[in-house]
Amino acid sequence: MRSKNPQSPRIGLALGSGAARGLAHIGVLKVLEREGIGIDCIAGTSIGAFIGALYAAGVPVAQMEETAVGIDWKKLARLMDPVLPTVGLLDGQRVLTFMAELLPATTFEQLRLPLAVTATDVESGEPLVIRRGNLLDALRAAISFPGIFPAARFGQRFLIDGGLCHPVPIAAAHALGADKVIAVCAIPLVEKPLREDYLPARRKDDQPPSSWFFSFTPHRIESLFREFWQKKNSSDADASPSRRRRRTPPSLLKVCAQSIAIMENQINDLRLEQNTFDLLIRPDFGDITLLEFHRAREAIAAGERAAVAVLPELRRITTKTLHRP
Repeated sequence: MRSKNPQSPRIGLALGSGAARGLAHIGVLKVLEREGIGIDCIAGTSIGAFIGALYAAGVPVAQMEETAVGIDWKKLARLMDPVLPTVGLLDGQRVLTFMAELLPATTFEQLRLPLAVTATDVESGEPLVIRRGNLLDALRAAISFPGIFPAARFGQRFLIDGGLCHPVPIAAAHALGADKVIAVCAIPLVEKPLREDYLPARRKDDQPPSSWFFSFTPHRIESLFREFWQKKNSSDADASPSRRRRRTPPSLLKVCAQSIAIMENQINDLRLEQNTFDLLIRPDFGDITLLEFHRAREAIAAGERAAVAVLPELRRITTKTLHRP
């Protein structure tokens, strides 16, 4: 919905990345519509680009919510088209078909609101903002999660998820002409103290020499094998419950997703410090993880709660008269 009053500030919405947590953007849009807060332009990264495109195309928010909650995400995951992992784990064509079925527009020019989609050139590391042309190609690039989907060909470039450079595309919203920017961040805060006890403490006599190569002495190798066989042959009856329970390593998909999430979290904090925005909406997701799309209802509710919590500020920045020169 566009702002009606020509003297009102031009409101831009910056919808960030976050995979399944990004479904919270739907909850934020629900509150904006319910409160009659008009949006003049949208910039989106990753899932924020897709939800932003739906809204810019005129898809009702209620329909977005119904679709997100009604999809059997686990069944959809089984329909993904895996490929030999040379360029990505999944081909992504079925995801593109899925998006095309939901979108009533195929080009940026057909949208009701100006939209900017962010991506990253995988070869140069350059951030890219796409604002015209084929909408589905742009979205295909925007959701190309590194290691999961292959990089999307876009002209002579190969593009991946824009979250690597701009997890919340605030600058792109300003470039669309927004006077005020509402930023929605679906990346939760990570505030953990630095730990130095990831590995067992070494005994004094186990300290390695200055060169790692010379640490593999016959005596050291014999000690390692002795320790290994002692542990292997020890009976479960004598082992403590904590030793009997062995954690399995996370899957390749989870490692890829979590690795990117860790990097995006660090980049996001830096970008939020550098960029100028008027309001930041950051939902509390509890234990919802990146890939739990089947918890759409919870993610949407988290976005709705976060937007309701800042309603006074939302009303203040969207109704204040802008004095133009």
